[in-house]
Amino acid sequence: MTTRTTDEGHSIGRMRFAVGIIACVLAGATATACGNSTTASSASSTPAVGSATPSAGSTAPSTAPTATSATSTPAPATGTWSSANSIDPGLDLLAVSCASSTDCVAVDGTSGTSTPSGNALTYNGTSWSAPQAIDAPNTIVGVSCPTTSFCAAVDSSGDALTYNGSSWTPFTGVDSVGQFEAVSCVSASFCVAVDNSGDAYTFNGTAWSSPVQVDSTQGILTAVSCPTTSFCAGVGGTGAFTFNGTTWSPPEALGAGENTGTGPPDGVSCPSSSFCVAVGSEGGVFTYNGSSWSTKADVDEVGGVSGGLAAVSCASASFCMAVDEDSNRSITFNGSSWSAPTMLTSGYGLAAVSCPSSSFCVAVDGNADAFTWKS
Repeated sequence: MTTRTTDEGHSIGRMRFAVGIIACVLAGATATACGNSTTASSASSTPAVGSATPSAGSTAPSTAPTATSATSTPAPATGTWSSANSIDPGLDLLAVSCASSTDCVAVDGTSGTSTPSGNALTYNGTSWSAPQAIDAPNTIVGVSCPTTSFCAAVDSSGDALTYNGSSWTPFTGVDSVGQFEAVSCVSASFCVAVDNSGDAYTFNGTAWSSPVQVDSTQGILTAVSCPTTSFCAGVGGTGAFTFNGTTWSPPEALGAGENTGTGPPDGVSCPSSSFCVAVGSEGGVFTYNGSSWSTKADVDEVGGVSGGLAAVSCASASFCMAVDEDSNRSITFNGSSWSAPTMLTSGYGLAAVSCPSSSFCVAVDGNADAFTWKS
């Protein structure tokens, strides 16, 4: 698996040194001993690409629930992950979005092989299609499918594409300044895409807008989620930003660490304008209650070793699924607390997750694998 260079924003996948540490700890050794005996590979943060935009109108509490540490080990949501399904050999699956449990789209990027990237794959509830070249040879970093008949995808070259349920438009150059990181769509007539220059672009069903500067301080937006046309949340190097349909707010810092040297938050998901969850590269989560963000809560830790959360998808204020980029584990939120991490069968880190409901999710990793979660 190959990582993106720093001029593409931040890396597409951190090398998976935490996997060995976790296995060692679970075998009974101390975290320190495992850290000394496990060879770590260097890497940087993974972008949160393609977190699915939940349907608008989800009910949310007036105040954000308090995220609790995984050390309280609440039971995970009742459900089971499938075995790894290799659907895109030779390439990195970077983003996935599901309009329903029978309609998902995953997109890929290069992994340093001769296999051409820029593909889309579709899921019909039973099986995945063969990769379809829609943007070769580019790296597609984000996809959002609010309905079964519309998706938008963006790549790291500043291009955007749309899908009508059967075919993709040719890619169109939109971002000539930066490189896209993520996209979120409410419908076929409203999407927002963000880039590594701190800019946001909106789509009105026909064309993309000119860039709007959102983060002028650190100049990187890693993820965005829009449950309605009058509310979006974006996260990046300076913290979190909200959009009211007209203008973007100033940044709100998301706790010590996440914007002070350990990398920006990597993912965000908002089922409504009064509830969002953002996840960070140090295993931290933040919740939004419609007016402010909570302090950081560490929920992704095994044996004293923190993982890095790459993405999160919330079907409602009482169900979220977050996935780990350092290893193959997931955590769930039940409206009041986070579960202990659950290990999947892959040995690779997870890049993205999409949950159209509280009973179905799809996750993808950097080894061409897709997983389904059902309850």
